[in-house]
Amino acid sequence: MEQKGIIMGRTDSALTCHVSILDSTEEWVHLCGEPLTDSDDNFFAKEGTWPKSSCIESDNYATSYNPHTGNQLFLFVTEVPETTSVRACIHSGRTLSKLESDHFVLQVRYFLLEQTMERHWQENDAWLEGLHSLTSMLELNELLHNIMQNALIAIPAVDRGFLMLYDDETQKLVPKASIGMGPSIYDFKTKLGEGLGGKIFQGGVGQIYNREQAFAAISNIQANNMKSLMASMENTEGNLMAMAVPVRMNKDKLGVMIVHQINKKQKLTNDDLRRLQGFADQAAIAITNARLFSDLRETNEYLVKRNHIHDVFTKLSFKDSDLIMVAKTVEQMTNLPVSLFDMTKNEWYPHYTPLSRRLMDTDLPKKWGNRVETLTVTTNETSIHLYPIVNDGVSIGYFVLELHRPLRPLDTVVLEQGSALVALKMVNTYSMTDMYYKQCYEFFNELLQYREPNQLASKLRDFGLSPDKPLFVTVLQLNGKPKVVKKRETHQRMLIAALHKELESLEYLLFGFHDKVTIIMNANTESLQEVLIQKLNKVVTLWTNKDTPTLRGGIGRLYLGIEHVARSSEEANKSLAYLLSRGNPGIISYQSIGINRLFLNQQTEDIEQFIQEVFAPLQSPKAKSSDLALTLRTYISANRSISDTAERLHIHQNTLYHRIKKIEEALAVDLNDSNVWLKLLLAYHLSETY
Repeated sequence: MEQKGIIMGRTDSALTCHVSILDSTEEWVHLCGEPLTDSDDNFFAKEGTWPKSSCIESDNYATSYNPHTGNQLFLFVTEVPETTSVRACIHSGRTLSKLESDHFVLQVRYFLLEQTMERHWQENDAWLEGLHSLTSMLELNELLHNIMQNALIAIPAVDRGFLMLYDDETQKLVPKASIGMGPSIYDFKTKLGEGLGGKIFQGGVGQIYNREQAFAAISNIQANNMKSLMASMENTEGNLMAMAVPVRMNKDKLGVMIVHQINKKQKLTNDDLRRLQGFADQAAIAITNARLFSDLRETNEYLVKRNHIHDVFTKLSFKDSDLIMVAKTVEQMTNLPVSLFDMTKNEWYPHYTPLSRRLMDTDLPKKWGNRVETLTVTTNETSIHLYPIVNDGVSIGYFVLELHRPLRPLDTVVLEQGSALVALKMVNTYSMTDMYYKQCYEFFNELLQYREPNQLASKLRDFGLSPDKPLFVTVLQLNGKPKVVKKRETHQRMLIAALHKELESLEYLLFGFHDKVTIIMNANTESLQEVLIQKLNKVVTLWTNKDTPTLRGGIGRLYLGIEHVARSSEEANKSLAYLLSRGNPGIISYQSIGINRLFLNQQTEDIEQFIQEVFAPLQSPKAKSSDLALTLRTYISANRSISDTAERLHIHQNTLYHRIKKIEEALAVDLNDSNVWLKLLLAYHLSETY
């Protein structure tokens, strides 16, 4: 056989649909696979006018000989890979015998079978490579590229293609892998329903498109997307058939896979569509596996970083690092400006950072006291995040972060670990402080009992006080009953911190016990005591806050000698009781109580009974009609001045004289009697005081 070639076709009624068996073309080719020359092409093209008469009778094929060209044409049907009509031509120069014809047809059938087997092996290799990629590769983009590449190997009728995944954030299909497409394909991002891929994603069923259908499907693509698509395809001439299938995992649609046929001639079939769907299913598995792996990797990285954070703060705990070091560590690990605020001491760590200086000028610290949850606020055009440090359900401090970006999960872990360490350090400090206060309380009781003076004097020096200088006692009390005992303790620590800050460099002993704070102070003179009282008043004034318990305090007199500590303490407690009985906040010294000291030990009921007995006669209807009670009170407050009293009451002096006469008659007394006047004056004073 000098020249050989074949062309194939599948007859369906009057329409012949050509399929790719040898080399994916519809043209005549040499049986050996080499393309025809121009002269060959012209030569075999003439065979289309051959007569259809059969020169050899056979059940397997039909044949006819063209004496003008010396070619013999064979027509027969193959069953592999599917029922297909085949034309084969041989330049024999004569009519072949039956045996020669049978042999030629057998050769062609064998060659076609070889080609089919080779293609099947290629497809199987592509499938195996795709399956191997699923288990040997976890980098998603590379894996999707390999799947696309194997899809084009397994489907020889297509030239190029790309895979798009749905992005939940943008709600668009975004290209992730491509073969044979230009780089601009990655700018081709379509909405649902837009273009061929958008329609397939919405419909969920794969489809084959001829040239007209393909251009109709992409007719609604936006201009910018069309520009990117055309630039990526470079050459849109030729057959331009396409296939697209959804990429889905169970019921979840993940994207679409699209392939194009541009230069190849073989028609796309449903088998090709099924193969493409198979690779799309591989892609879905790959995507799912990659996402699971990514989630697992992120979780693992999160746990590793979390463990690292825990180790860092554990080492800080072992090193007994101070609060400044803890705050700086939180700042380094979050890469955000951080300050630590100790509510009990009203102190910032590190001291005087730009962030803390800005917040000192605001009222935010006062508003944080009752919060145990995180809070993000804006102050001075700065966004800050407050993370509470909590002990037994009560906030004792805050980490304050200046937000230059949103907080990340690991930032919260850093704050959790940091706040736990700070809370532990604070509680340890509280425990040591409470032990010291207990020692102070026990020593104070020893002072009150005053036994073994020399030993007491020595201990007093150990506590920083001088037994050779006058001393006085102050007792402060936080009133109110918070629902949480720890809250009361926190307020007491805040008060003590404020007192320490105000009294620093002075000689004093201070301790808290239950809801009271006791202070013993040295003062050489009464004038110095007044200065110290002013400092205490300053703390009380700054303390006033609707969110804190009411603060009251009593101050005893100044005495020389530790044997008088008990007396000064008693006076301080009496002064405190005086404020409590009247419900007045603030502090008061025993000296300033004046005559009221005489009644500190009197029962309130007794005092009220005395006042009632004195003024009861003036409460009768007749006395009330003449305003006798008001007249007497005004007369007393005006220090018995007729003119001042009349002026205050807006009455004539003669009217006043008349009323005074009625008062004497109602009370059955003489107002000029000094004893009577003292009794009335005392009753008036007590009624104004109690």
